[in-house]
Amino acid sequence: MTISSKTTACIAGCMAGCSIKKIKSLILVAALAGCATTMPWNDTRQETLRQEGEYLAGMVKMHKITKAQAADRLNVKRIQLVGANLYDDEVFGYYHQLAEERDRNKISTAEAQSLMRKKLDDVRIRYRQNPGKSDQIPVFTNYMMSLYGLPIL
Repeated sequence: MTISSKTTACIAGCMAGCSIKKIKSLILVAALAGCATTMPWNDTRQETLRQEGEYLAGMVKMHKITKAQAADRLNVKRIQLVGANLYDDEVFGYYHQLAEERDRNKISTAEAQSLMRKKLDDVRIRYRQNPGKSDQIPVFTNYMMSLYGLPIL
């Protein structure tokens, strides 16, 4: 699956509408950062995660919860929706680690985004080499792929 020009324009439009301050305040949903655009989600579970992510991003922006707390709450929703699976567990674990590092100001937003993108690329390579490894669709991983403008697995 490839990203359409419409999807690319949607992501670019979302990022263009976000201030640097908003982007810095969110590792949780870096590409969303308070933007309210509709993305082409293929799975209602991904849509549910997107909605929860937007809600939690707002909570982080208002300083009501930390990025790591938001990640924990998103994980609860993830487990409720799809349960645990190899790829989602790995991607979430790394995502949570980056959120904690951002909360402690150990890495910048740009560094966190770059590291997360690299992780998603690594997961994509492994998934393509052995897609039968998991019986479940990696919904959270696909959500993160979409969030970062990457084609889903």
